[in-house]
Amino acid sequence: MKKFSLFFFALLASVFLVGSVIAQTGPDRRDDDARQRIDNFKSDDSRGPRVDSSGDANQSTNSKGVGKIGLTECLGEFAYCGASVCKPTGRTIKVKEDGGKTTREYPEAVCKCPVITKEIAVQNGTILHGFAAVNEGNMNGSCRPPNNETIWSYASMDIQVFPQESTTPPFKMEQVQLQTCPAGSGTGVNCWNFLCKLDAKPTNGVRTASCTCPIGESPMGHKAPASDDFITSAGMYSKNPAQACSKYPVSLTKFGS
Repeated sequence: MKKFSLFFFALLASVFLVGSVIAQTGPDRRDDDARQRIDNFKSDDSRGPRVDSSGDANQSTNSKGVGKIGLTECLGEFAYCGASVCKPTGRTIKVKEDGGKTTREYPEAVCKCPVITKEIAVQNGTILHGFAAVNEGNMNGSCRPPNNETIWSYASMDIQVFPQESTTPPFKMEQVQLQTCPAGSGTGVNCWNFLCKLDAKPTNGVRTASCTCPIGESPMGHKAPASDDFITSAGMYSKNPAQACSKYPVSLTKFGS
């Protein structure tokens, strides 16, 4: 279980580029081991479905995933939320955890996230793909979104340059950067494996989606401890990046359990 947790944490850290996270937290043999297992996962065709996409719906319908969380590599466009801040809606959102065996309600937020397109993937020297836990969040065991007006939010190990919400103008293409928000400076949001509605109009020429996500959930699939620092890419191109910590940034608990 410990090895699986380390692997899962390292994969989730890829939302903010696992290499940069390791650089901030210092060298750790466990992190290296986890990263190696991610590489093995990517290269091992026996791991489960590599889901291709076709048509306007972007994603496949026949994914069964891997293990209880349904960890799946999904090909096609996706929302990428690691550098976004969010706004509470005053409602709650029901979240699947423990591979869909349990659910928990969290305060709800809406986050505007860039859509990763084939063009952006090519600029990053990669194919258009991401990772999802298709039995977690509010996914239903498949990479295919409900309709052509929606899209899922995924994690990616390869996207290092993408549209950043904090740039001027917003969503200008920039290299990912990271900051650590101290415990008590705000509350993070988890947008991995959640449904997003494609926005009707682009922002400064960039396609975006509005993602509905839980406040205070760790991507590990549990309530994030208030005593934990958290890592985010949000706000890094603003005049005062630290202000993003109090604006419900999409983030990763620094020392997930």
